[in-house]
Amino acid sequence: MKKTKTILLAMTVLLALWVSACGGSAAPATQAAVPPVVEVVPTQAIVVEAAPVEPLATVQTFAPACQVAASCAAPAVKDTVAAERYCVEKVPYENILVDEGVIFEVLDPSKLTCVDNGTMVDGKHVVECHGTESWASQVKFTNTACSANSLATGTGQCQEGLGYDAANNCCAPLTAGDAGSVTITVNMGECPN
Repeated sequence: MKKTKTILLAMTVLLALWVSACGGSAAPATQAAVPPVVEVVPTQAIVVEAAPVEPLATVQTFAPACQVAASCAAPAVKDTVAAERYCVEKVPYENILVDEGVIFEVLDPSKLTCVDNGTMVDGKHVVECHGTESWASQVKFTNTACSANSLATGTGQCQEGLGYDAANNCCAPLTAGDAGSVTITVNMGECPN
């Protein structure tokens, strides 16, 4: 029984300690006063000055300039000789050989007619001209690589005054004038009776 009393006494002490630790005291403990939190609101807006923004420089790139000397040469055609004509039913004919990309214009179409007859000789197109006997007429031959008509404008790929040549991916002058052109005299001889 002594053991039982000792155990009861130990439990009582533990209970007393537990009650005192868990707020078993009659008077509540006072807490220290905490000052209220005050939020400070500024009366003026804070101004942060930003560094001035520089506009980005736009870099305009253009297509390269066309190699005018190589691509814009006048056609290598010369005046015809009347003695080199041939006749078909008393109409004189002259054949003129031109390179690919050469166009022609008869300056007096009432006396002379010229056509590309669709044949090739030594890699050149045959321009067949026929007309009035014993008459000389002018024909202008132009290398189309020099023609301003083949140049596109307003594409943004060339500087002002230049046109874009899409075939060669380059820029060429819009005002080529007679560059790349030659005017020859086609001499028609007489056909024998």
